[in-house]
Amino acid sequence: MRRRPILAAEVTSLCRRGRREEPGADTRTTFTTDLFQALKAADLKPFMDDDGIKRGNTITSELEEAIRNSRVSIIIFSKDYASSSWCLDELLYIFDQYHSKTKTHGILPLFYHVDPSIVRLNDKEDDKREKQFEKALDEHEKTFGKKKVDRWREVLIGCGLMAEFPFPKQKYSFPIDFIDDIVRTTGEEVGISIKEASAFRYDVLLSYASMDNRENFIELLDGELRSSEFIPFKAENNGLDGEEDDTSELMDAAISQSRSSIIVFSRNYAYSPRCLDQLLKMFEYSSETKRLVIIPVFYQVSKDQISMQAERLAGMYDKQFKREKVERWKEAIKGVAQLPAAVAFSGAATKRHLKQIVKAIEEKADRRPRKLPPV
Repeated sequence: MRRRPILAAEVTSLCRRGRREEPGADTRTTFTTDLFQALKAADLKPFMDDDGIKRGNTITSELEEAIRNSRVSIIIFSKDYASSSWCLDELLYIFDQYHSKTKTHGILPLFYHVDPSIVRLNDKEDDKREKQFEKALDEHEKTFGKKKVDRWREVLIGCGLMAEFPFPKQKYSFPIDFIDDIVRTTGEEVGISIKEASAFRYDVLLSYASMDNRENFIELLDGELRSSEFIPFKAENNGLDGEEDDTSELMDAAISQSRSSIIVFSRNYAYSPRCLDQLLKMFEYSSETKRLVIIPVFYQVSKDQISMQAERLAGMYDKQFKREKVERWKEAIKGVAQLPAAVAFSGAATKRHLKQIVKAIEEKADRRPRKLPPV
């Protein structure tokens, strides 16, 4: 049986408890989740250190066993990493495996919005912000003593010297590029050639008019998708909601790398040229390739109202855009509006509505939620 890599460091699923001591309190939820899913999609059998393991003041025997049975430990350093004695103990155990007689355990440190020099404890005297790791260790000495903390210092310096994956970095335009590079490198560590992290980077692409995002509907939907272990691409958070049309390349990539798309029709969707461009790209790509499953949601608007909006496009945009483009917009709206809807509602979004959307993705896009693998 192939041994799995392990995401053996900060875990975002615990940050919801809001305690600074919790590993993962200062990493972005999407980054670690997306990395885990990309490793899993590449059949690298990852284990994440909150996978059914109860936390306490010291790392558990279950986690120690998981580390021993893994070939690679991926360590995610972030600004508050050294504040967690739990993370430091975990790191110490990983380093012991790395230096064991068998020499079969690899380490892949990631530096997420933290400079490797800080992890190496090469702090700049003129910048107090750069002393965060050393200050955390000094504080730990009061509780754990100098001998133990010096061991933590030793392994931190060792990891800092392995600085291969800092983010952000000029070569990585987006976090997904960073993740792809990590997955390929992890594959090399375990002897597997990986050209692409996954056939689809995203399970679902969300297209919506931000001006109609009442009651934080999109945030609630995004949260429901992630809790069901889907990887969503939310247009607004990726620079696609501005006025200038500078997103063509990024949007084309997102569409081609998504398994499905949720079109959130709302009162002002058809009044946004940006939304219409997104819709047209998705509609034509889906029609040509049959790769993208489009699922409409009617959010506080009816199918008849969307059809009426389509008919009004010519009068609204005839002076701004070429007639041919407006007609293509109109065709795309009508085509998508006629597809089976995940849900349509006029009032406030409820948990039931969110569940219906998830169910529609499962059924129409043949996508089941990804369960965490057993230890």
